[in-house]
Amino acid sequence: MRIKSPHHVRFQVPDLNKTEAFAQDFGLLTVERTEQRLVMRTGGGDAFAYSAEKGAENKFLGLAFEVESKSDLESAISEHGASPIRELTTPGGGIAVTLLDPNGFEIDLVYGIERVNPEEAYKHLEMNAPGQYTREGRFYPKRPMGPAKLFRLGHVGLFIPSFAETLPFYKEVLGLIPSDIYHVPGMPHVQIVGFCRLDRGEELVDHHVIALMQSQTGETACHHISFEAQDFEAQFMTHRYLESKDYELVWGVGRHPHGSHIFDVWRDPDRNRFETFSDTDRMKASDGTQVHNIAEVDMDAWRSDPPDRYFE
Repeated sequence: MRIKSPHHVRFQVPDLNKTEAFAQDFGLLTVERTEQRLVMRTGGGDAFAYSAEKGAENKFLGLAFEVESKSDLESAISEHGASPIRELTTPGGGIAVTLLDPNGFEIDLVYGIERVNPEEAYKHLEMNAPGQYTREGRFYPKRPMGPAKLFRLGHVGLFIPSFAETLPFYKEVLGLIPSDIYHVPGMPHVQIVGFCRLDRGEELVDHHVIALMQSQTGETACHHISFEAQDFEAQFMTHRYLESKDYELVWGVGRHPHGSHIFDVWRDPDRNRFETFSDTDRMKASDGTQVHNIAEVDMDAWRSDPPDRYFE
């Protein structure tokens, strides 16, 4: 089974109106809205990337990965006990099967979802640097203060009770490769955090599509969902916009030391974390895995704040 990319996330929320208002301010585009369901997409050409169902409590329901062929779905059934193939009722059609990870998260594998025409991106940001003065004339901000232009779902972070019991599923069933793993200080065998990327051979892929984080309380939940923005200039302008709307900031704008991507994290009305990212590292299967002492890892290369609020 060869996974192509993350496709969408699913949540349950008590108030679809509040969720939609925040998500639109964040940069997602509404595709379908009923009394019971909200479906939204990015501007990158996906049929949808986020869905929310109305329910009594806030809950993360699961995430989906796109695979290359129907035979991948059939293999997931025969080799890993996935559910029977079903037709999707969401925009773009397609088919899917469902697996359960060790924590009960629903992992959908999807195929055949039709894409839509992408939105126009901003003009590429030109930057002058010593010896490389490529921009002519005066600089004028090229990105408005407003919702982000989002281009795809990039990755999902998960709180899990046991990293050791969870990682084998993502490695052996989904075929992901750990890029960076963190261990308890002085105990290299006690690994508690991992960032895993797709295995596409020597094709370049994002540093990670899944972040697995062992929670101190044994919590099983979604830590954050992350969508690609165009560049840091656009992220800063959207940061200002979300700040003007009095949404709750978690952390950002900053740069993670591993993965290198520039991040900006906000909470929706139900305190789910939504992140924009840009400028992530791209890696091949042959780049292997690095293991680190978690006490020696900064959460933000640009700031020295302790990471407590990022994991609350």
